[in-house]
Amino acid sequence: MTSTDADFAEVVRCLHQAKDAAYRDAWKRRGEVISILANIARKADRLEYSLGGAPPTWDETWLDTAVDLPVYCLKYQTYLADLDTSMAGLLFGAGTVSQPYSGGPPGFDLLLSRADLESPEVGGRPVPEAAARAFSRFGDLEACFQALSGTQPTGARLRRVQALTDAALCLIAALKRAHPELHARFLALLPGRRG
Repeated sequence: MTSTDADFAEVVRCLHQAKDAAYRDAWKRRGEVISILANIARKADRLEYSLGGAPPTWDETWLDTAVDLPVYCLKYQTYLADLDTSMAGLLFGAGTVSQPYSGGPPGFDLLLSRADLESPEVGGRPVPEAAARAFSRFGDLEACFQALSGTQPTGARLRRVQALTDAALCLIAALKRAHPELHARFLALLPGRRG
């Protein structure tokens, strides 16, 4: 991992820690569909509108919104680990993180530390292609909850949210390349870097 990628991951970790302290379990309080999937959907929708030409708000850039997408996806993975011990074993093994995996930063931090921010797959797509892939992966996840087929098993939901996480990281990489000024602004949030 490059120092820039490490700095980027550290900003995400610090922001998550601060938001987790402020909002606690609000992201999952009303369950998987009403809270978690709704938060992911809101971020995906905002990105789709933003990248379709809607202006960003004064307090949140496209990159900020794009970062929120994998944050919620990683948090969702910790929630699924709490629901199913086999998913917990896949995600956390016999590591130092314990249940509840979704109860605070430790589970999230471990998954973030494993996120691949520098593979060629992550960095090689232009923004429109990376965005289309992320929106498609969100559609796959959303399909897990369609009324006709019923809710898909936990393992299927985990695979789909992991695919969305990967696609969201590709989108972030594409945005960082296309808009280096947004990336620099984001990195300036790192404690000790504000000037």
